[in-house]
Amino acid sequence: MKFLSFFAYFFLFISICQAGTVAPQVCHLDNCVTVEVVSKQDDLERGLMFRTSMDQNKGMLFVFTDEGNHEFWMKNMHFNLDILWLNRESHIVFIGQDIPACVSAPCPVYTPDQSSVYVLELNSGYTSSHHWKVGDNLDLKGI
Repeated sequence: MKFLSFFAYFFLFISICQAGTVAPQVCHLDNCVTVEVVSKQDDLERGLMFRTSMDQNKGMLFVFTDEGNHEFWMKNMHFNLDILWLNRESHIVFIGQDIPACVSAPCPVYTPDQSSVYVLELNSGYTSSHHWKVGDNLDLKGI
């Protein structure tokens, strides 16, 4: 019976701890998107490839170890994206809007003219409909 009580308390403890956990978000003023954070090389290379959609108010945040002019392409994508490049201080330094999916090579490569350490991919049209622009400071929560 004590053994059963231990597990009941253990699962209750885990549930309470997870209830306070907030998914990583990127916010501008009062507008936030929940993001999938990727920083491992394999994940950085794969990104959103082969996915057929992404929920509204969701995104993917790429975190690089070095600041630089990180190139992106849309190979094997199935939907258009807005791509935002952010510097170390989380300021938007470049935006690619409504970048088309590319299913056959060669695919265009998108290179910002500013250095970045973060790259945020959002559904196409998100930045314009929420008035995000170059120079805006984004709040990276839980990242």
